Amino acid sequence: MKRLLLIALLFILAIPVAEAKRRETEEEIARKTRNYEGWEWGASARASLIFYEMDYMKIKGQPSQMAYKSQAKFGGDVLLNAGYFLNNHWKLGAELGVQMQYNYKAIVPVYFTAHYYYGKRKNCLFNFVNLGTNMLFNSVSKSDSSNVAYVGDKKFVRFGITGAGGVGVRLQSPNSSDKFDIMIGYQAMMLSPRPVIKGSFGYQLQDVKRKELNQQVFIGLGISF
Repeated sequence: MKRLLLIALLFILAIPVAEAKRRETEEEIARKTRNYEGWEWGASARASLIFYEMDYMKIKGQPSQMAYKSQAKFGGDVLLNAGYFLNNHWKLGAELGVQMQYNYKAIVPVYFTAHYYYGKRKNCLFNFVNLGTNMLFNSVSKSDSSNVAYVGDKKFVRFGITGAGGVGVRLQSPNSSDKFDIMIGYQAMMLSPRPVIKGSFGYQLQDVKRKELNQQVFIGLGISF
């Protein structure tokens, strides 16, 4: 009896769905079906939660030092992007922006991007991957900015590595060319801050290496044209 009731309920629920599908005209289907080609331009903004940080420093002739820290710090970025559709699913492009974090004035990420859009409809799910570099314009960590000595590093720009990936949903009105994206993802960023040693020292720049890794999750909003 329970099985019969369940089957009947599923049948009742399926009828409106089937009717709704039958009511879609060819014109409506065409307006809701995407046809991606050529270039796409846009912008996005992300809010980040930095949950893990690692600081590495190696001085020539001495053991390396690594410090790990779990935390809950906030950051965010604003990005401009451009991409080219290879077909109705794949888009390859690049992004450039400014990322603000709790411990640096500003980081400039530059990376290549790949997007894959599922299905055929304008409203759809997608995955994305980012891979590239980040630039620090001779910035000093706020935590390092007092009572320290700097190892003669006068580089204007210091380069690191950035990688990210995630999932999103794209929303587009059938009668509009504007596309709105909602994204969630994970990012790992290897930074190259200036070598810093507290107190007196007698080291040369080439004797000191320093890296910083932070991991974060983010939620973002984007618009494309």
